[in-house]
Amino acid sequence: MKQETTDLARMLTYVTPYWRRLVLVVLLSLTGTVLALFIPYLSKLLVDSALLGGDRGALVRIVGAFVGITVLSFIMNVTSGMRYTRVSADILFDMRRNLYHHLQTLSPRFYARTSLGEIVSRINSDISEIQRVASETALAWIGNIFFLVGTVGMLLFLDAWLFTVSLIMLPPALWALVRYRRKLETSVSTLRQRSADIGTFLIETIHGMKLVVASNAQGRELDRFGDRNDTFVDALMSMRWLSYLSGGLPGLILSGGTAIVFLFGGSRVIDGTISLGTFVAFMAYQMRLLSPVQGLMTLWANFATAKVSLRRVYEILDTEPDVTERDQPPRLSSVRGDLSFEDVSFSFERGGPVLKGLDFRVERGEVLAI
Repeated sequence: MKQETTDLARMLTYVTPYWRRLVLVVLLSLTGTVLALFIPYLSKLLVDSALLGGDRGALVRIVGAFVGITVLSFIMNVTSGMRYTRVSADILFDMRRNLYHHLQTLSPRFYARTSLGEIVSRINSDISEIQRVASETALAWIGNIFFLVGTVGMLLFLDAWLFTVSLIMLPPALWALVRYRRKLETSVSTLRQRSADIGTFLIETIHGMKLVVASNAQGRELDRFGDRNDTFVDALMSMRWLSYLSGGLPGLILSGGTAIVFLFGGSRVIDGTISLGTFVAFMAYQMRLLSPVQGLMTLWANFATAKVSLRRVYEILDTEPDVTERDQPPRLSSVRGDLSFEDVSFSFERGGPVLKGLDFRVERGEVLAI
């Protein structure tokens, strides 16, 4: 939990410069959501006042209100979605630029111990995944929460007993969500690593393709490529299966609660406890309640994948440069051109030292071949 809070705080440093644009986006989105909340209630008025009451004028007014609210809500949602996609792209570009700039400060030692495919995977695939989740789901998260709260309020207003019955299947749905979300995070991390392994293999073998062909090792390299692809596919299938379980299974459980509401509510209409219009409106809200709940569950799964990508990006950003340039470096008084190595040692941190205790001096104008 502490790590998640830290990651969120670091992400907010990229979001803060765009807060004015984001406030406008949220206001537009919430306005569209509020308008959409009135649509199911119109069904109660339609049944009780217009249809059962035989009022043609009410029928025209209610249908006109339905069309107007639907169109206006659509315009609000599209406008907020387009503006948010733009601002999220700007935010993620700042992160990608910051990561690229940080890579420029790292020493050759970092590139010696870190494969190029791993670096490319994080600066491209991982940030692209963060951008996908940010642009597609972050705004939907806010809208779904607001719509969920508003729908619950309308359900309580229409009939508290029916609402209580509708909550029966909520605990097992939440249990399924928490259980498979944890497994999904581990699976996503494994998938990212397998994808990076393929990228590393392709970069290294393409660079050395002449040697591969000269050694007649094409078949062996194809087999190695196939092995890496197989492990990637296995990780992909595991991640996809857990995504379905974490996103779809809780929604499937909640659907069982809807069937119970149909039975209980239908019995109350037959007994005359509630009006037909109230029951129709309640079921309209109940059906709409499933959408934000399932949406939030799916978004939770998407955030799990983004969180893994975010941590992989931060691993590079947290890598300290071996050499840091001074703000005010001293000026050299004179440069003769001599080069001196004194007790120099070096290793790639993958095995023993490559150089150990190296001493030599090259005078100005001399040529030394190694």
